[in-house]
Amino acid sequence: MDFGVIPVRTTDRGKTRRLGSEPPAPPDRRSPLPGRDRTSAPHGAGARRDAPVWDDLPAVRRPVYGIDERPPSLWETLLYGWQHTLVDISPFVLPLAVAAALGFGAGEQARLVNACLFAMGIATLIQTTLGNRLPIIQGPSATLTGTLAPIAAQAGGPAMWGGAFVGGLLEAAVGGSRVLGSLRRLFPPAVSGAVVVAIGLALGRFAVSLALGPGRGLDFGLAGLVLALILALQLLGRRWLGGLVSRGAILFSILVVGVGVGSALGEVDWGLVAAKPWLGVPRLFPYGGPGFGWELSGAAVLGVAVGYFGSMVESLGDYAATCAVAGETYRVRHMDRGILAEGLGSALAVCLGALPCTSYTQNIGVIATTGVASRVVVRVAAGILLLYGLCPKLGALLVALPRPVLGGVFVLVCGSIVASGVRLLAAAPATTANATVVGVTLVASVAVPEAVGRSLGAEWLATVPPLVRLGLTNGVVLAVVLAVGLHGVLNLLPGGAAKDSAPGEV
Repeated sequence: MDFGVIPVRTTDRGKTRRLGSEPPAPPDRRSPLPGRDRTSAPHGAGARRDAPVWDDLPAVRRPVYGIDERPPSLWETLLYGWQHTLVDISPFVLPLAVAAALGFGAGEQARLVNACLFAMGIATLIQTTLGNRLPIIQGPSATLTGTLAPIAAQAGGPAMWGGAFVGGLLEAAVGGSRVLGSLRRLFPPAVSGAVVVAIGLALGRFAVSLALGPGRGLDFGLAGLVLALILALQLLGRRWLGGLVSRGAILFSILVVGVGVGSALGEVDWGLVAAKPWLGVPRLFPYGGPGFGWELSGAAVLGVAVGYFGSMVESLGDYAATCAVAGETYRVRHMDRGILAEGLGSALAVCLGALPCTSYTQNIGVIATTGVASRVVVRVAAGILLLYGLCPKLGALLVALPRPVLGGVFVLVCGSIVASGVRLLAAAPATTANATVVGVTLVASVAVPEAVGRSLGAEWLATVPPLVRLGLTNGVVLAVVLAVGLHGVLNLLPGGAAKDSAPGEV
């Protein structure tokens, strides 16, 4: 769906207008905290918190429904919210990687998946209500999983859970200290855009492998059919039901191809759904807790902290991408409050026996694809995720859908993520330094994990320290380290090349 990329300004009522179409007004009359007088300009610390992250603001999209708006009907809101929950593949894949490292059986694996779904709902409500209030789904982090799984295998479950809990509190402390506003020079559009593109490419590899499956012709057909149906509904459904069919294209396509066609072909595992109970209430501290089962290992805390750092940089890029597709200016308060909420949500998730939560880039792709950026819709999605966690049958239904169908949807979503990153890159000054930052980061984040996996192999990787292994095999972590490091050397150090223009380059 094509939404014109134009400069917009969000009014006090959540509407969007072309710049220049409204009478003169103060640059920003919104308050960073609810309940404050919106007519008074912020001063002092409040002004710093409400300041834009970047001086050169990227172009933002005008969504169909803005952040403070809501769809006109309840059932339409439910449809859009449900749609968000159907593109989250990670809650099923990432917990299984950690469960395997912990030696869990099938029963404990299923319990971990349901705990993660329940924690996703709580963390999303924290983010959209008390955090930065952007329409962002929270869920298990691929970057963190890359550190949690080896720690679980090497140091054991108690050390992993203890490290994850401490890491969540540290992340919350970083957000609460408001230090990110002072460090925002480390995350300009060139760095954030490169990280977002790297995330989209990394997820895209997984999406393609999911869509292709074992290589059966049926897998190709299901993936291609759902992708074609989404595009057709987006193009042809704009005139049906006031554009509802176009905006709900992902959900409708999953139901038609995943449930309908998949069931007819015997590709939906309804036996898995039937075997699950209707109600399953998560419990606190199922694997121990502070002082009664968890261990505080310095090596485990350090390893998890590296994963949290990568997750935070990912999230800062996600906030930027969300603002770009939701018609919102990216501000310092989005960074501080968002990271604070993510840390609190992660610590609470660990207490529930779930994996720590971070922002989900794929849901930003859904917003970019559908144009529905309503915060209310994401809160409804959080409620549905809570139901998934409380009702194992509903969670099992998502697991039972054919993987090629979800992979086909994920390919389109990853394309939207990459496009969001490219829009951020377009706002970066065209300098030789930025071209080097972006080019080296993207090439290395794609090529290094692939080359290490093929040329050096698992046996060689087992001989290197876990942190080095994480950097060599996780493209997102590598992108974060390279983008921030190269930007610091080339643009921030005295004598850097920040002013060396390179016309036509990013």
